[in-house]
Amino acid sequence: MNSELKSASSVKTGKNFSAKRIELGYSIDEACKKVFINKDYLIAIEKGNYSIFPSESFAKAYFNKYQKFLSIDQEFPLVFNLKSEKKHKKISNEISFNNSLDNYLKYSLIALALLAIVSIGIYFVPDKVLPQQMSNPSKTIKANDVLSLVNIIDKRKKNLNLTPQIIKNNNLVLYFEDECWLELYVENELLETRFFNNGEEYNKIIKSPFKIIVGNGDSVKGTYNGIEIDFISNANRLTKVNTINL
Repeated sequence: MNSELKSASSVKTGKNFSAKRIELGYSIDEACKKVFINKDYLIAIEKGNYSIFPSESFAKAYFNKYQKFLSIDQEFPLVFNLKSEKKHKKISNEISFNNSLDNYLKYSLIALALLAIVSIGIYFVPDKVLPQQMSNPSKTIKANDVLSLVNIIDKRKKNLNLTPQIIKNNNLVLYFEDECWLELYVENELLETRFFNNGEEYNKIIKSPFKIIVGNGDSVKGTYNGIEIDFISNANRLTKVNTINL
């Protein structure tokens, strides 16, 4: 995030965290190692600027964990409210644009698919099984010729059993090897927020499309419809937060 996400209340709360840590005799590096939270997250909490956190749920999770470690009682600052209102306005503006763009892409892909079928058929089907007009490129190809070619290709695919049998059970399975925070979104709406510990497992039946946000991406492994999910490649190197769209 580029803009700062803080208020007078969050800055005051952050100073209370910092004062308590110093009172207990911990440096910021020592506190980071003892509480197992990224140093930049601790600094963000103590400065009262929550811009570094990908969501309010992540911020609350680490806020509460740090608060428990320091043995203090502070209310989580309401700095995400204004940001949420602006985000909803932005999403509503983007939806109309995305819908028109999706329709354009859909029809373009259909046209390309038909062109690909015709091209592949012309290349692989012997001249003797092609309609006479199609085997001679100098003659005009008619609609009936194209339909005939498509039928020939479909028959060959069935005979060779080229159509893959994909069984979708919409099953999301996750395994956790360390502490990890998870958020599950459907159509940009937060469906579920969970915090997991080492050795825990998560199973859910959910239809795509949906989005997963995880903290400590290298500590979670999982599959969707039996296909392995990569939680590491696109994770933020600093925060280890990753967003997966399925």
